[in-house]
Amino acid sequence: MLSAKKIIRLIPILGLVCFLTPTQAQINSPFSRYGLGNEVFNNQNAASQGMGGFTTAYTSSMNGSYGQSVNFNNPASYGSIYLTTFDIGININSYTLKRTDPVGREKSNYMSPNYLAIGVPINKAKKIGMAFGLRPLSQINYSINEISYLKATGDSILNNYKGDGGLNQLFFGVGKTWKNISFGFNTGVNFGRKNIETRKSFLYNTDSTYYYQSLSSTNTIYSGLFLNTGIQGEFAIKTVAGKIPSDKTEYSISYGATYNLNQNLNGKQDILRATGIYTSTSDSPIDTVSLQSNLGGKIKLPGVYSFGIALHKKEVSPRAIYDNWVIGLEYSGAAWKDNYSFYGQNDRLSNSWMLRLGGQYCPNPTKYESYWSTVTYRVGFFNGKDYANIDNNGLKVSGVTLGMGLPVRKYRSYDYQYTLINLAMQFGKRGTSVNNFNESFIQFTLGYSLSDIWFNKRKYD
Repeated sequence: MLSAKKIIRLIPILGLVCFLTPTQAQINSPFSRYGLGNEVFNNQNAASQGMGGFTTAYTSSMNGSYGQSVNFNNPASYGSIYLTTFDIGININSYTLKRTDPVGREKSNYMSPNYLAIGVPINKAKKIGMAFGLRPLSQINYSINEISYLKATGDSILNNYKGDGGLNQLFFGVGKTWKNISFGFNTGVNFGRKNIETRKSFLYNTDSTYYYQSLSSTNTIYSGLFLNTGIQGEFAIKTVAGKIPSDKTEYSISYGATYNLNQNLNGKQDILRATGIYTSTSDSPIDTVSLQSNLGGKIKLPGVYSFGIALHKKEVSPRAIYDNWVIGLEYSGAAWKDNYSFYGQNDRLSNSWMLRLGGQYCPNPTKYESYWSTVTYRVGFFNGKDYANIDNNGLKVSGVTLGMGLPVRKYRSYDYQYTLINLAMQFGKRGTSVNNFNESFIQFTLGYSLSDIWFNKRKYD
């Protein structure tokens, strides 16, 4: 029987397997047909996901006193990295799709990678740090059947619409912290593919001639460089002296902003029109009507901006520096309707926005007697508008989040290696009564953060 310690050691291995093993996300969401697919909900590290996705003004002291997670959403935070940190997260998702006309319901469950990030302090004295990693940004996966009728002949036609793919990001960033302000940037490659298929077949053909199914498919592979910039700052609004001279309590305000520049992805596209016999498990093409290969084109993505602010209570002592509680607010948006195109074609998209509210509370990470006093408790809320606009009524998104930061050992048992497990649960919904499709989801995120002192030069007396 596996012990708790053995299970904890398996977490990073499980996460790496999720990233390195090719997986097919079985979300079966019609919303993923539009743009570059479903954006990965609250695509941040597990600590921020428990706070409704709050990241822009999330500073290093908010991690508590047990190492840290890598805040790759705002590269300005890299300047505060004080330990080499390996941070990984995986998602377990449950989706329920409801349709009002015709009435239908479908559930899907799957596990997928969320992020893999490594943060390294380059120069602690000058407060320069770097981070790099890999994360999925969007997912495409759907299979929808629709029956249409030919009035002239009375034949019934089954239309099957399928799609798969998504967008991923390989990033590298550097951040620098001065006394009260930090600046940083992320760059790297966004890459992925989008495969769309439409299959048509006669359901009840009364003609003596045998009709084969038809297949229309468009497969596009794309990639391109990106640049994301960020800024963070913090200032104390009140300081209270502690019981001993070396201790104090600070009430501070932190702020932050990020901007991801407009981006052009270079694409290679194959377009196939064929007849044959196609099933869910095999394809048997008979005749290729037309085939166009390696068609070049551009996919234009809009810039994404965010800004946030947080009020937090910080405890400072020789033993540790940590935030007792944090309350943060964040707003983000992107002009998808105005600045997105796929090979020169627009899509049914709308300009998106999101408002996030998050909070966390850690009673006392240095209290040796009580483990639960050292746990960080998180809660959050998000509400906004998705970029998919399938019925021209817009698509509202809202949800609540819960989270916990669990130190693996008590504070006094640590030396220079800190292991932290971050758990986050999200309950959300896309769509309202004005939409034909409504999608509710539950997402559980398991994050594993290992911070240690690496790359130190050995010294001898």
